[in-house]
Amino acid sequence: MSALRSRARTAAIAVPLALAGVAATTSGAQAAPVKTYFDCRVGTVTGLAYSTYVDAVAPATVRPGATFDVTLDPAPITPNPAYNKEVKNVALQFKLPAGATVVSYEVADGGAAGTPELQIDGTKAVLRAAGPYVANTPFDLPKVTIKLKAPNTRATLETRFGGTSHDDPGFSWTFISPNWTGEAQLACWPDQPIALTKTLVK
Repeated sequence: MSALRSRARTAAIAVPLALAGVAATTSGAQAAPVKTYFDCRVGTVTGLAYSTYVDAVAPATVRPGATFDVTLDPAPITPNPAYNKEVKNVALQFKLPAGATVVSYEVADGGAAGTPELQIDGTKAVLRAAGPYVANTPFDLPKVTIKLKAPNTRATLETRFGGTSHDDPGFSWTFISPNWTGEAQLACWPDQPIALTKTLVK
């Protein structure tokens, strides 16, 4: 598929388990990157903090029954070497607008991130990347473009990070730690999710 990536990337911000870059919008973008905070679990340890940005774009308004695009471009992630040797099986879950119908979707060229896949089931959209990705080296998950059809009635359509608990995470990966032997699972969920995009049907 054709590469859809068009935004420059800026410096990273520090978080306990990874470093998440901030995506800088260009003049053609309709929205600034949105920061989402997560509550994370590793093993039985909970309350670990993580945050990341997504450059999300959608029209402010559409007509009833119209089709429109939602684009979601995750910021680059750098696994923190203090906690990770390498990570794999990375997953980002998004919650698509209730009431809208998925018409089609496209995943941009993954580049160094490999060949990530987008899986959609109802309003759940999960971007998965197998990896592995080594610590202290950024990997950039690709932009996804999802074409939706608006309902035939007035509505407010919002896209958010998905996930409802550590057992239904919005962000997760498997990692090898420098601090112990074997693999472990990082599972994070947005305990206070905010809208990445908002489109009014009117």
